[in-house]
Amino acid sequence: MSDRRSLIYFVITAIYAVFLMTILLLPSDSLPVHKVFSVDKIWHFGTYFLLALGLIFSFREGHFQIWFNRRWTLIISLTHAGVSEILQGFSPGRSSDLADWLVNCIGIGLALLLLNIFPKFFEKKA
Repeated sequence: MSDRRSLIYFVITAIYAVFLMTILLLPSDSLPVHKVFSVDKIWHFGTYFLLALGLIFSFREGHFQIWFNRRWTLIISLTHAGVSEILQGFSPGRSSDLADWLVNCIGIGLALLLLNIFPKFFEKKA
């Protein structure tokens, strides 16, 4: 049952990741004004926080080793964030932004920090 639940979480997280990439690459007629605390930054933070949480719970339900969960959540999330920012540079009306990537990383980092603070909630023994 838990392997099936893990697969369901992975599928939902993969669909979310594809949806997120699609939204980030849609052409934009006008670029938002970049501020340190803009709505755009909050959106970037929240979406990558949720992506990392989805991966954490996917690995949790699959009963992977604890190190596996943390390492692969970090690798997959950071790769998605980096690729999306690079590809935005090729999308009409969009641009690559180092500040957006850093905010994405902060969202991922917070999810992983919560995993370290509340390991019993986020991880099961393998």
